[in-house]
Amino acid sequence: MNFMAQVVWIFPKFDTIYIFYIFLMGVAAFIYVKIMNYLQNKQTSVVNHWVEFQRYAIARKCNQVELNILHSFYDHLNDDEREIYLLPENRNKLKNALYRYFLKSNANTTEKEVNLFDKLFRSGVEFKKEILSLNDLTVGEVAALEADGREELTYVMQKTSDELLLSTKGLSKDLLVPGKEAKLYVFRPSSGGYLLDGKVIKTNESGVIFHFNGKIERKGESHLMLMDKMSITVSPWPPPEEKKDLELDKHKLLLSEENIDKQLEVLKRIAKDQKENNEKKFEIKETAKPFITLSERLSDRGILFTFPSGISSEIWKHQDLWEVSFSFDKGPTFHIRAKMMPTKQKSDIYLLRYVDADETMRKSLYEEIRKRGGVREVLT
Repeated sequence: MNFMAQVVWIFPKFDTIYIFYIFLMGVAAFIYVKIMNYLQNKQTSVVNHWVEFQRYAIARKCNQVELNILHSFYDHLNDDEREIYLLPENRNKLKNALYRYFLKSNANTTEKEVNLFDKLFRSGVEFKKEILSLNDLTVGEVAALEADGREELTYVMQKTSDELLLSTKGLSKDLLVPGKEAKLYVFRPSSGGYLLDGKVIKTNESGVIFHFNGKIERKGESHLMLMDKMSITVSPWPPPEEKKDLELDKHKLLLSEENIDKQLEVLKRIAKDQKENNEKKFEIKETAKPFITLSERLSDRGILFTFPSGISSEIWKHQDLWEVSFSFDKGPTFHIRAKMMPTKQKSDIYLLRYVDADETMRKSLYEEIRKRGGVREVLT
């Protein structure tokens, strides 16, 4: 018997419920793709926010140590917080979040935290102000209360001509003792740190009254410059190698017909350019070479100078690094590598900003400038 002839083929009945299942699968796939795209775009957006914020911090004169602190703060945030706090319109939210982070963290010195707040959140008008009295402090300003050999973070809640109401949140109880001698550390990006001398006179649950006795001393990142002109020697770095004597190879001097044809073409182009008065093609480019000049201002971070006669001011474009050498009368000699750049678009004053002066060299240079009556640095 033919078995196959007895088999009855029954095709499955297509029910409308299958259409519903297919629709659900399509919707699920669509939602999945949408969610994945959203998460990917969100992550990309957050990364872009960080890149933009990092540029903002660099423009506000934050150094690498401060950028590392900000990145540690960034790493502890969740994705939603990163997206919120890094947006330019949310600077106040970022300030509050950063303050809370610093109160909980012991990874940084309090002075570094104060400096970072001033660089990030100080207004452009206040950025360059010096601190001469309490009038130069602002309500909401982040500061550090220093007493008993330690510093703790706080901020200004109110002020009068000689007293400040400071936040007690995060301050140790043993610092909140009436009569305790203390100092308040504040910072300005253009002039460095300041210590305001005074004492705690009254405390309550929300604030401590700090009485300022009028004495202010400088501390921290201030820089000095010397206005007296000094002779400086500026040389390209690394020094150009001495030219080796050329040895003529007689085989290289033999002219083939092909070489002659090429040279004729070059000569024709030269003749054509000269006929059209296109002489700039034949000018010899200015090359970097050593020169001696006088400093206009000399600081522990750089030197302002003008080019001597006979030296083109365009040579800074043809050399990446320079070595500047100078010596103080009855003092040390310095050899420092630097970047050269113009200070303003139409000025004849140029800047040599040091790139390899370590902290020991900077301190030595700072001390020599201080002994000779240096004033606060202005390199612009």
